[in-house]
Amino acid sequence: MTYVGGIFWASEELTHHSSDKGYAGASRLLGGGLGARSLFTPRLTLRWIASSDAERLSAFAGDPLLLQKTETIPYPYDVPAAREWIDEAEGLRERGSAYRFAIEERSEPAFVGVSALMMLSRGSAELGYWLGRDFWGQGYGREAVAATVAFGADILKLQSIQAVVYSENTASVAVLRGLGFEEHAFETINVPDRGGARLVRRFISDLRKDPKPSNVVPLSGKVA
Repeated sequence: MTYVGGIFWASEELTHHSSDKGYAGASRLLGGGLGARSLFTPRLTLRWIASSDAERLSAFAGDPLLLQKTETIPYPYDVPAAREWIDEAEGLRERGSAYRFAIEERSEPAFVGVSALMMLSRGSAELGYWLGRDFWGQGYGREAVAATVAFGADILKLQSIQAVVYSENTASVAVLRGLGFEEHAFETINVPDRGGARLVRRFISDLRKDPKPSNVVPLSGKVA
Protein backbone atom coordinates (compact mmCIF):
# COMPACT_ATOMS: atom_id res chain seq x y z
CA MET A 1 0.00 0.00 0.00
CA THR A 2 1.31 3.44 -0.95
CA TYR A 3 0.56 6.90 0.39
CA VAL A 4 0.99 9.88 -1.92
CA GLY A 5 -0.57 13.32 -1.66
CA GLY A 6 -3.42 12.38 0.66
CA ILE A 7 -4.48 9.11 -1.02
CA PHE A 8 -3.79 5.54 0.01
CA TRP A 9 -3.27 3.15 -2.91
CA ALA A 10 -3.46 -0.63 -2.98
CA SER A 11 -2.84 -2.88 -5.96
CA GLU A 12 -6.54 -3.39 -6.73
CA GLU A 13 -8.11 -0.45 -4.93
CA LEU A 14 -8.04 3.32 -4.86
CA THR A 15 -8.34 4.22 -1.20
CA HIS A 16 -8.99 7.87 -0.46
CA HIS A 17 -7.67 9.71 2.56
CA SER A 18 -8.45 13.42 2.31
CA SER A 19 -5.80 15.48 4.07
CA ASP A 20 -4.34 18.97 4.06
CA LYS A 21 -1.45 17.61 1.96
CA GLY A 22 -3.68 17.81 -1.09
CA TYR A 23 -4.23 15.35 -3.94
CA ALA A 24 -1.12 15.82 -6.10
CA GLY A 25 0.69 12.90 -7.68
CA ALA A 26 -1.71 10.03 -7.16
CA SER A 27 -2.86 9.67 -10.76
CA ARG A 28 0.64 8.77 -11.96
CA LEU A 29 0.51 5.75 -9.63
CA LEU A 30 -2.84 4.71 -11.07
CA GLY A 31 -1.44 5.05 -14.57
CA GLY A 32 -4.55 6.78 -15.88
CA GLY A 33 -6.78 3.68 -15.71
CA LEU A 34 -10.06 3.57 -13.81
CA GLY A 35 -10.60 -0.18 -13.63
CA ALA A 36 -12.67 -1.92 -10.95
CA ARG A 37 -11.53 0.34 -8.15
CA SER A 38 -13.03 1.71 -4.97
CA LEU A 39 -12.58 4.74 -2.76
CA PHE A 40 -12.60 4.41 1.02
CA THR A 41 -13.36 7.01 3.68
CA PRO A 42 -13.26 6.30 7.42
CA ARG A 43 -16.77 4.78 7.33
CA LEU A 44 -17.72 4.39 3.68
CA THR A 45 -16.80 2.60 0.48
CA LEU A 46 -17.53 4.22 -2.88
CA ARG A 47 -17.55 1.73 -5.77
CA TRP A 48 -19.03 1.60 -9.24
CA ILE A 49 -22.81 1.15 -9.17
CA ALA A 50 -23.80 -2.46 -9.95
CA SER A 51 -26.89 -4.46 -10.93
CA SER A 52 -27.06 -5.91 -7.41
CA ASP A 53 -27.92 -2.41 -6.15
CA ALA A 54 -31.18 -2.14 -8.10
CA GLU A 55 -33.66 -3.11 -5.38
CA ARG A 56 -32.19 -0.88 -2.68
CA LEU A 57 -31.72 1.93 -5.20
CA SER A 58 -35.40 1.70 -6.12
CA ALA A 59 -36.53 1.59 -2.49
CA PHE A 60 -34.45 4.56 -1.34
CA ALA A 61 -34.88 6.74 -4.44
CA GLY A 62 -38.64 6.21 -4.40
CA ASP A 63 -38.97 7.83 -0.96
CA PRO A 64 -41.20 10.92 -1.44
CA LEU A 65 -39.17 12.89 1.11
CA LEU A 66 -35.94 12.20 -0.80
CA LEU A 67 -37.61 13.05 -4.11
CA GLN A 68 -38.35 16.55 -2.81
CA LYS A 69 -34.60 17.07 -2.41
CA THR A 70 -33.72 15.95 -5.95
CA GLU A 71 -34.46 17.25 -9.43
CA THR A 72 -34.36 14.36 -11.90
CA ILE A 73 -35.38 11.12 -10.15
CA PRO A 74 -38.77 10.09 -11.61
CA TYR A 75 -41.71 8.97 -9.50
CA PRO A 76 -42.59 6.20 -9.09
CA TYR A 77 -39.08 4.76 -9.29
CA ASP A 78 -39.47 1.02 -9.71
CA VAL A 79 -36.80 -1.70 -9.93
CA PRO A 80 -36.78 -1.82 -13.78
CA ALA A 81 -36.13 1.94 -13.83
CA ALA A 82 -33.30 1.48 -11.34
CA ARG A 83 -31.79 -1.31 -13.45
CA GLU A 84 -31.97 0.85 -16.56
CA TRP A 85 -30.14 3.67 -14.78
CA ILE A 86 -27.49 1.24 -13.54
CA ASP A 87 -27.08 -0.36 -16.98
CA GLU A 88 -26.28 3.06 -18.45
CA ALA A 89 -23.46 3.64 -15.99
CA GLU A 90 -20.71 1.54 -17.57
CA GLY A 91 -21.21 3.03 -21.03
CA LEU A 92 -21.23 6.57 -19.65
CA ARG A 93 -18.04 5.84 -17.73
CA GLU A 94 -16.30 4.36 -20.77
CA ARG A 95 -17.22 7.44 -22.81
CA GLY A 96 -16.05 9.74 -20.05
CA SER A 97 -19.52 11.28 -19.73
CA ALA A 98 -20.40 10.40 -16.12
CA TYR A 99 -19.06 8.45 -13.15
CA ARG A 100 -21.67 6.87 -10.86
CA PHE A 101 -20.63 5.51 -7.47
CA ALA A 102 -22.64 3.39 -5.07
CA ILE A 103 -22.08 4.39 -1.45
CA GLU A 104 -21.76 1.60 1.13
CA GLU A 105 -21.10 1.49 4.86
CA ARG A 106 -17.77 -0.21 5.50
CA SER A 107 -19.04 -1.81 8.71
CA GLU A 108 -21.96 -3.55 6.97
CA PRO A 109 -21.51 -3.44 3.19
CA ALA A 110 -24.82 -2.62 1.56
CA PHE A 111 -25.95 0.12 -0.78
CA VAL A 112 -26.98 3.31 1.07
CA GLY A 113 -26.82 6.01 -1.62
CA VAL A 114 -25.25 7.47 -4.75
CA SER A 115 -22.52 9.96 -5.56
CA ALA A 116 -21.82 10.92 -9.17
CA LEU A 117 -19.94 13.30 -11.41
CA MET A 118 -21.52 14.38 -14.70
CA MET A 119 -19.09 15.96 -17.14
CA LEU A 120 -20.09 19.44 -18.31
CA SER A 121 -17.09 20.43 -20.42
CA ARG A 122 -13.39 19.74 -20.50
CA GLY A 123 -12.13 20.17 -16.96
CA SER A 124 -15.55 20.72 -15.36
CA ALA A 125 -18.24 18.46 -13.89
CA GLU A 126 -21.44 18.63 -11.85
CA LEU A 127 -21.69 16.73 -8.58
CA GLY A 128 -24.84 14.88 -7.59
CA TYR A 129 -25.35 12.79 -4.47
CA TRP A 130 -27.99 11.46 -2.14
CA LEU A 131 -28.38 9.02 0.76
CA GLY A 132 -31.30 6.88 1.82
CA ARG A 133 -33.33 8.54 4.59
CA ASP A 134 -32.14 6.06 7.24
CA PHE A 135 -28.58 7.31 6.73
CA TRP A 136 -29.17 11.05 7.05
CA GLY A 137 -27.62 13.07 9.87
CA GLN A 138 -24.54 10.87 10.31
CA GLY A 139 -21.95 12.84 8.35
CA TYR A 140 -21.94 10.33 5.49
CA GLY A 141 -22.68 13.00 2.90
CA ARG A 142 -19.52 14.90 3.81
CA GLU A 143 -17.37 11.77 3.56
CA ALA A 144 -18.86 10.67 0.24
CA VAL A 145 -18.58 14.11 -1.34
CA ALA A 146 -14.98 14.53 -0.13
CA ALA A 147 -14.00 11.23 -1.76
CA THR A 148 -15.84 12.07 -4.98
CA VAL A 149 -14.15 15.46 -5.19
CA ALA A 150 -10.75 13.80 -4.65
CA PHE A 151 -11.53 11.40 -7.50
CA GLY A 152 -12.49 14.30 -9.76
CA ALA A 153 -9.44 16.35 -8.85
CA ASP A 154 -6.77 13.69 -8.95
CA ILE A 155 -7.99 11.02 -11.35
CA LEU A 156 -10.11 13.02 -13.79
CA LYS A 157 -7.90 16.11 -13.45
CA LEU A 158 -10.90 18.41 -13.20
CA GLN A 159 -10.39 22.11 -12.68
CA SER A 160 -13.79 22.74 -11.12
CA ILE A 161 -16.82 20.90 -9.75
CA GLN A 162 -20.20 22.52 -9.31
CA ALA A 163 -23.28 21.44 -7.39
CA VAL A 164 -26.85 22.72 -7.47
CA VAL A 165 -29.10 22.22 -4.44
CA TYR A 166 -32.55 23.41 -3.49
CA SER A 167 -32.34 26.51 -1.31
CA GLU A 168 -34.13 24.84 1.60
CA ASN A 169 -31.80 21.80 1.60
CA THR A 170 -29.68 23.16 4.43
CA ALA A 171 -27.93 19.84 5.08
CA SER A 172 -26.45 19.75 1.57
CA VAL A 173 -25.58 23.44 1.76
CA ALA A 174 -23.62 22.72 4.96
CA VAL A 175 -21.80 19.77 3.35
CA LEU A 176 -20.71 21.82 0.35
CA ARG A 177 -19.62 24.83 2.38
CA GLY A 178 -17.74 22.61 4.81
CA LEU A 179 -15.75 21.12 1.93
CA GLY A 180 -14.73 24.47 0.52
CA PHE A 181 -17.38 24.97 -2.18
CA GLU A 182 -18.19 28.63 -2.73
CA GLU A 183 -21.71 29.86 -3.40
CA HIS A 184 -22.00 31.60 -6.77
CA ALA A 185 -25.67 32.12 -7.56
CA PHE A 186 -29.32 31.83 -6.62
CA GLU A 187 -31.47 30.66 -9.52
CA THR A 188 -35.09 29.70 -10.12
CA ILE A 189 -35.72 26.53 -12.08
CA ASN A 190 -38.95 24.89 -13.18
CA VAL A 191 -39.43 21.35 -11.86
CA PRO A 192 -43.02 20.41 -12.78
CA ASP A 193 -43.13 17.18 -10.77
CA ARG A 194 -41.53 18.85 -7.72
CA GLY A 195 -44.01 21.67 -7.34
CA GLY A 196 -43.06 23.94 -10.24
CA ALA A 197 -40.72 26.87 -9.66
CA ARG A 198 -37.96 26.05 -7.16
CA LEU A 199 -35.17 28.26 -5.85
CA VAL A 200 -31.74 26.64 -6.10
CA ARG A 201 -28.25 27.58 -4.97
CA ARG A 202 -25.23 26.96 -7.20
CA PHE A 203 -21.90 26.11 -5.57
CA ILE A 204 -18.50 25.76 -7.25
CA SER A 205 -15.25 24.23 -6.01
CA ASP A 206 -12.16 25.58 -7.79
CA LEU A 207 -9.83 22.56 -7.77
CA ARG A 208 -6.87 24.63 -8.94
CA LYS A 209 -6.62 26.06 -5.44
CA ASP A 210 -4.82 24.21 -2.66
CA PRO A 211 -7.26 22.35 -0.38
CA LYS A 212 -8.09 24.20 2.82
CA PRO A 213 -7.94 22.52 6.24
CA SER A 214 -11.75 22.56 6.26
CA ASN A 215 -11.67 20.18 3.28
CA VAL A 216 -10.36 17.23 5.24
CA VAL A 217 -12.08 14.03 6.27
CA PRO A 218 -9.28 12.42 8.30
CA LEU A 219 -8.72 8.68 8.20
CA SER A 220 -8.18 7.07 11.58
CA GLY A 221 -5.98 3.99 11.70
CA LYS A 222 -5.00 1.64 8.91
CA VAL A 223 -6.94 0.80 5.81
CA ALA A 224 -7.62 -2.92 5.49
